[in-house]
Amino acid sequence: MVELDVRRWAQQILTPGAAAILDVETSGLDGSILEIAVLDAATGEVLLDTLVFPGPHITIEPEAQAVHGITAGDLIGAPGWPEVLPLLVEVIGGRVVLAYNAPFDRARTLHDCARTATDPGPLADEDRWQCVMQRRCAALDTDIRIPLGGGHRARGDVEATRALLHLLADGRPDHAGQAALALRQERQQPGVPTR
Repeated sequence: MVELDVRRWAQQILTPGAAAILDVETSGLDGSILEIAVLDAATGEVLLDTLVFPGPHITIEPEAQAVHGITAGDLIGAPGWPEVLPLLVEVIGGRVVLAYNAPFDRARTLHDCARTATDPGPLADEDRWQCVMQRRCAALDTDIRIPLGGGHRARGDVEATRALLHLLADGRPDHAGQAALALRQERQQPGVPTR
């Protein structure tokens, strides 16, 4: 029954004008936004795809850079958050904001708004955000967080999230999610060596 509910949710969220998919890459888990991408969930149209200059006093943690590959040099000439935020609010419009890991993306968005003294406007509304990973985990009947596998760049991750939404809407098996879940469960068993 949960799988059917997730399928209906995905079908509704893919209705034209219903939602936009957002992803950010950051300077660290508690860091500032370095890159943001937004797609129209229904059409796949790229609504926003930009690097973001976080300011001269923000450093990119080595662990974060190892994941997404964004360097300080890549950010030279990129717009700052105060320039990007109005564009983001405009492209989101009245849509639901989908993110694979919505609590993270929302927290980083609000963090950068607070850091730069900019008003997040409708993005502050927690009810506007929906977590795709949470729905995926419900469909797989697990509480274990399943990685997206989108390449850890904002554009690639929103495209991977949209592909996952279509998989869920079509009711197709989530083989990648099942494999990731099996690997996580294997690693959590006592006495089983990890790779």
